[in-house]
Amino acid sequence: MADRFNVAEALAGGCPTRADAWTFVHGFAAAWSAPLSPTDGFTSADVQRAEDRLGFRLPVALREAYALFGRRRDLVAQQNPLLEPDELLLDPSGELLVFRSENQGCAGWGVALADLSREDPPVALFGDRLPGSSRLHFLDRLSLACVEIVLSEAVMAGRIEGRSRICRATPEVVACLEEKFAPVALSPYPAWFEPKGQPVRWFSASGLVLCLEPGSEVRDLVVTGMTTADVQRAVEAIPGAWPPAVPAVTEAVSDHEWALPF
Repeated sequence: MADRFNVAEALAGGCPTRADAWTFVHGFAAAWSAPLSPTDGFTSADVQRAEDRLGFRLPVALREAYALFGRRRDLVAQQNPLLEPDELLLDPSGELLVFRSENQGCAGWGVALADLSREDPPVALFGDRLPGSSRLHFLDRLSLACVEIVLSEAVMAGRIEGRSRICRATPEVVACLEEKFAPVALSPYPAWFEPKGQPVRWFSASGLVLCLEPGSEVRDLVVTGMTTADVQRAVEAIPGAWPPAVPAVTEAVSDHEWALPF
């Protein structure tokens, strides 16, 4: 089991460069789904058309992400998709380039237009659960936001398919989580559905990712594994109240099914 993919080990050091982030995506894709291939990205012509339409050049990190895995919907478009180049748009304030959307358009992730010249700019979160046109800092670099997309979409895939397990994160559960599982070196960040709640945190073991996220009353712990046996290991190790796994009510998004009302 020790030689199986471990997110905390793969992200040790916190991805100080874009290359580190893309190395992680390569490894995660190969372990959890299928290796990246040359056909998994958008072409430079696809990106150039988007830049011509928008009237500005995209950050290097976003162009690299599109080229490497932009078409891998299993990695980036299970629920809250990375927008395709021809779908890029501005937020209601006209100050952010939106590159990812919550699947019903309730929230979005973007880069300030003033930061577009930076190779790997910071990312902001906005949405209808924040007052007016306010926004929150999400992560320091767009490449890290892509790492987060891959992780959160993998968890969503598990929830959609009924493979993930969820329990209330009582103090006992959190203490066990922190004792038995390795923290992932991804800075805590706000959840789009509870942006003012406690930040999202990640933990892992071989073949497992565990996401500690805010809930309406108490925090939730979501466990997703490469196999159902991996998930069962976590359930047996953590003394929580674990309801049976059931497929989520929502479905994975298909091409152009999400709404972009902003």
